[in-house]
Amino acid sequence: MADTELVDIVNENNEVIDTVFRKEMRQKHLPHRASYIAYCDRQNRFLVEVRTLTKDYAPGLLDACIGGVIDSGENFAKAARRELLEEVGVDSTKIDFYDLGFEKIPSGDLFLYGYLCFAKGDAITVRQESEVSGILYLKEEELLKLENCCVPDSLYAFKKILEKAREQGYYK
Repeated sequence: MADTELVDIVNENNEVIDTVFRKEMRQKHLPHRASYIAYCDRQNRFLVEVRTLTKDYAPGLLDACIGGVIDSGENFAKAARRELLEEVGVDSTKIDFYDLGFEKIPSGDLFLYGYLCFAKGDAITVRQESEVSGILYLKEEELLKLENCCVPDSLYAFKKILEKAREQGYYK
């Protein structure tokens, strides 16, 4: 099903220049939009996903952020909230949820645009078995020690989210 989803391809200015199937976007490494949510509990431990081995991108690695590719024409904030609910079963209306806007994220020699969000609360999680093998709760410094095991764009987004969340007083 994911191969037939339509994805907007963007230029350096985050402007849509084409729409293609997700499979083509992956095969050609085309710049697109994705959502990234750093979610922490009230003890300031971050939810870290262990990606399944069947993922089309970065199988088996740790994801510092919850999120995913934004579908063509999809509302960015709704996409982020959808991913949070789909991947770990957390309803964004029952926690503190902050939209932090777009950030250009390097991805190897290329880039993508990430819609960044910070979320905080205590919730029971239910992982999406097709995408998430397991869940860890780690303090910021513990996660950063595992950076070689993390999806690079997710770790980059995580650092940017924390920077913005600190600036806006959402995270200390």
